[in-house]
Parts: sequence; C-alpha cells; structure tokens
Amino acid sequence: MSKNNAMASKKEFLKSLSIFSTLTDAEIFKLSDISDEFTYKNGEYIFYEGDSPDWLCIVKEGNVKVLKQQEEGKETILRIFKLGEIFGAMPVFDRRPYPASSISMGQTAILKIYYTDCLEFFGKRPDITIKLIGDIGKMQREFVDKFNVSLTTRVEHRIASTLMNLASKVNVEGRQNIELHLTRKDIASMVGTTIETTIRIMSRFQKDGIIESKKGYITILKPDMLSKLAGDIEDE
Repeated sequence: MSKNNAMASKKEFLKSLSIFSTLTDAEIFKLSDISDEFTYKNGEYIFYEGDSPDWLCIVKEGNVKVLKQQEEGKETILRIFKLGEIFGAMPVFDRRPYPASSISMGQTAILKIYYTDCLEFFGKRPDITIKLIGDIGKMQREFVDKFNVSLTTRVEHRIASTLMNLASKVNVEGRQNIELHLTRKDIASMVGTTIETTIRIMSRFQKDGIIESKKGYITILKPDMLSKLAGDIEDE
C-alpha cells in the first residue's frame, strides 16, 4: 500500500461523481483536501473485518471485493465495488466495527476520508448524506435479494445472474464485457457454491457459446440467453 497526494486529479475525480454533483467548487476543494489517496497491489487488504471504522472509502481506480471469512478458510464475496462507488460508509456513521473485509482486485486506488472529517463535512450537506443513505439502503436491499435468490434458485441461475450484474454496457457487437479479473473461486464465493460446480457450469456456458473466458476475463457473447438463464426461475 502506498499514499498518493495528487490534489488536481482528486478534485476532478470527485467532481465527476454524481453524488457530489451539487457541491460548489469550494466544497469539492475541501472534500479533496480531506481525502487521502492510497494505492494497493492486487490482493491487498484495505481494511479487515472487526477493524475500527475509521475511514469512508471511494474507489478511484480498479475494483474492491468485500467478503466474509469463516474459520475453516471459506470466504463469501458479498459485493464488488467498482469505479466511483463508496464503501465502508455504514460503519463510519454507526461507529461499529467493519462487518466484513475489503480486498483490492488488481491495481487499485482508494480515496479515504477520516471519519471525523467525514461526519463534519456531510453534516453540513444533509442532501449529500441523504443520497449516501439511499445508496446504503439500496445495497442492503440487493444483499437481501441475493440471499433470497440463494435460497430459492438453482446454482446455474445464480451464476448467470451474477455475471449479468457484473457486466458492462453492451458494445457495438452486442457483447458485454466483465472488466474484472475473476477466478472461478471468486464466482463460487459470490454465489455460495463450490469451485467444482462453478467450473462445471461455466464450462457449459462456454461450450454453448454463451460466454467466452480468456485469462480470467469474461465476455458475454449472448447476453439475451444469459439473461434468460438468470431470470427463468419459474421453469425450475
């Protein structure tokens, strides 16, 4: 982990985020001033489950996976945060330890705001706080929906749904890219199944021409078919 103090790029980045779109230039400068930028290599911990909730974090570059680890070494990926997304906010506000760990995926840059600065800044802009609370509520709803799906649907549906949720916009060829380096273990951890089952289902998707996987990067060749697999729950 290393620290970077490129003020200009921080201001431009923060100003580009929709949650901060109503801030004045002076407020953006203040937010940039209280934000520290850290860079992480692939697989480094940003914070551990149980750590003191000292930092609100924003993904400036790369991706971050948030996960729960069990005693036997098994891990469950709760969510992957992408460029511009905020994580670690709820613990900062309720002052309870981080409920899960966060790990960088590839080369990653994170803006961190210390909790006292965070509370002071957002306290002066309740409209931004409301947006942030709304985002937290949306993430909690997604988690509950994911949990319900895990109880009621087959593994192939969960994998298909996960791939669709991770996919970027459709490109000119009608394909969708997942711009994350995902291992089969990562996918298994996200859907709550074994690596062996994940390999089997992903291999079938690839054989059927639905996806293409090269060097850990996945391209969805037939988004409509994968979407049908993700949503075709009633037929089971």
